[in-house]
Formats: sequence, C-alpha cells, structure tokens
Amino acid sequence: MYNVRIEEKAFKFLETLPLSDLKLFYSKLEIVRKDPYGPIPFAKRLKNSTYYRFRFGKYRCVYNIIDEIITIEIIKIDDRKNVYRR
Repeated sequence: MYNVRIEEKAFKFLETLPLSDLKLFYSKLEIVRKDPYGPIPFAKRLKNSTYYRFRFGKYRCVYNIIDEIITIEIIKIDDRKNVYRR
C-alpha cells in the first residue's frame, strides 16, 4: 500500500469541504492507495502529463505516483472547472 503526502494548498481545500465530500474523498483515496495502476473507473492519467486525477462528487484530485518512495503525492484538489488551471 502506498503512503500519501498532501500538499499544503490541497490540505487547506480539504478543510473547507463538507463532511460528506470529505468521506467520499478518503474512501476513493483508499482504493487508489491499494493499487494506483490498477483498473480504477474513477481515476485517469492526464493527457501529456505524468500526473493522474480522480473524481469525487463535483471535485477533482490531481496526484502524482512516486514509485521510488512508494508515495502518492496529492498536488491539487478543487472544483472540476478550476482544477486544471495553473
């Protein structure tokens, strides 16, 4: 099982979510942690990028898989219309 590291901005966004969305986020994150490369219907690799994303409710979570240290790095969490903006 992979470890999880959450960037500060992503963590601050998580603190603003309602409890129902927060529970959904952590339940889907557990599935990704078990086998991040497995067939996960709600997770996809971003085009022309090394990052992945998974959806939960109306939100998206962008993450990176670091195999060398067995870690999933949560980079950004936001509403689906804003998450891909830089």
